Amino acid sequence: MVQPVFVYFLTVLGAGFAITDYCSVNNFKNNDENYMQFTKEPSFAEYAVVGKFKGLHCCAKAYRSIEWFKDGRPYPWPGTASQLIIYPENANQTVYTQSVTPDDAGNYTCLLRNDSVVHVHTIQLQVFDKVPDDPKITYISNDVEVAQGQPARLFCEAFVGLVDLPDAHNEAIWRKIGQNGTLDDEPRIRQEKVSREDGQTFGTYLIIEEVTDDDYGEYVCRITKPGKTVDLPSVLIFEKAEEEYLNANPFPWKRLIIWGTVLTLLMATILILNLQFGMSLRVWLKDRLGRIEEEDGKINDVLVVYSQKDSELVLGVLVSTMDTKYQYKCDSKELSENIIAWTSELSEAAQKSRRVVAVVSPALVNDKWDASSLYQTLKQLQGLGPKTCFVVLQKMPNCDDQAKNAIGENLNSILRNATVIQWERSNDRQFWLALRLNLPPRRIGGNVLNAPERNATRLNSDETVDNVV
Repeated sequence: MVQPVFVYFLTVLGAGFAITDYCSVNNFKNNDENYMQFTKEPSFAEYAVVGKFKGLHCCAKAYRSIEWFKDGRPYPWPGTASQLIIYPENANQTVYTQSVTPDDAGNYTCLLRNDSVVHVHTIQLQVFDKVPDDPKITYISNDVEVAQGQPARLFCEAFVGLVDLPDAHNEAIWRKIGQNGTLDDEPRIRQEKVSREDGQTFGTYLIIEEVTDDDYGEYVCRITKPGKTVDLPSVLIFEKAEEEYLNANPFPWKRLIIWGTVLTLLMATILILNLQFGMSLRVWLKDRLGRIEEEDGKINDVLVVYSQKDSELVLGVLVSTMDTKYQYKCDSKELSENIIAWTSELSEAAQKSRRVVAVVSPALVNDKWDASSLYQTLKQLQGLGPKTCFVVLQKMPNCDDQAKNAIGENLNSILRNATVIQWERSNDRQFWLALRLNLPPRRIGGNVLNAPERNATRLNSDETVDNVV
């Protein structure tokens, strides 16, 4: 009995050293000491096999406090929610468990604070019963903009688990597209290999000490494990543009003022007309001249997804009005409480519909109307397809200070690339115009499909969201 206990003690001790050292090695160079920031690349996804050691890290500096959350619940967590505990010797930058369980899977969020700034980063942990066949990517760098003579750094990392094969070899190697030979031929370029958790997760840093013109281009990280080789999405190193300055030659100011005044008046006139009639005109042109989307294999015009608590509003007002007044063939689905399962549960219905309308309300996010919860919700709903628009029942929160995650996204980046329509009583007409503009063209009064019968009780279509909520 002495030998197994001693081996276990050494394993625990080694794991403790590993998580202690993780945030102190391979850090970014030349960081501003007075600025709160991550000190190394934070992973956006982590993976583990049941029964193995697992640690999650938020390596940072110049912070006053770090708080950890799992699926929105603050630390400490009950054993039924997560076995992970904080490692205080690493300044609370790490949570870990010696033996991971299926219940430990979920979204772990670290919240960093100082006296004026808050940073948030979320890591999704997935737990497998056995080692997966394919490498699972935990991090890949974004494109890098750098001036000549400055350093550049790329990083890729993947989880492969412990492979019990003779001479098993895992490797991550960077290469430049279109270049013969290896990158290591240049003395100012090096690749540093790293691993953690007994080699279950490994990666490679590509470090260029001083970038030259020959270094600009596309780079690919190749992940290799026994029987599998995967090329990750390419990363671009491109030259930082130089600032341009106006030529200080004499300029005809009088002509500039005249033409500027004319253009200003013209733009103001166009803006006023557009605000007054632009939306109505665009909807009219879309419905009269737009190509009717038929014979495309779709069964429904619109799929509406919503929270169970919003069913009266959605079925009684939104779907009813689209069915009866605007003659769209609609389908509706309630969203389950398991946010991660939305895509798989609704993908079939979404593929049968020309558009997806997702109703986003405080009830859908369990009354957590904040940037972190809304980012995770909208990110999952985006997986239903590119023609998804969001109908929000409350003004979006201010998220200017929200930090980007490891893949360069936050709520603002989601909103910039998505169609978001706020439904409010004071501007009900504008809401319906904006919604119809994003739905398929309909020849109202022409040969249209009959709206499906619904068992739910419908409210009058003139009612608005404020009458129901």
